[in-house]
Amino acid sequence: MVDPDILLIAFVETVEGVKGLVGDRGASAILREAGRHSGPRLLESLIGKLPEVLNKENALIRTCLIMEELGFAEKVSLEEGKIVLKNDIFTEALREEVSPNSPIVSFLAGLIEGFVSFMSEEKIVLKPISAQKGLVEFTYS
Repeated sequence: MVDPDILLIAFVETVEGVKGLVGDRGASAILREAGRHSGPRLLESLIGKLPEVLNKENALIRTCLIMEELGFAEKVSLEEGKIVLKNDIFTEALREEVSPNSPIVSFLAGLIEGFVSFMSEEKIVLKPISAQKGLVEFTYS
């Protein structure tokens, strides 16, 4: 079995490679879509089909719990209309500074959107409002 830390480093290097090819904005768009695509696939491979369709809020609550359970972040919570990720593995692994416009933040937004879409027929759109290593905040609608 491959060490998960090695896979994370490989992913971060992939992000850097995509940025080198298409720039920050292009990488952000690609990685957000990658998160939207991989989120549902990951959940389906882990838990199969859900027996029920959830409303958006309940899907978001469950997404927070699943992200913690899978180890994507130490804490993922809903706080005053925001989604807050604390000590996430992705921004912590970057060698460079993190901002709301960082492609890795776009990947996280897409991943959460993908998780919610797997559990709910309602669409959710996240907007990063602040980001630094180990702390990312999104609003959502």
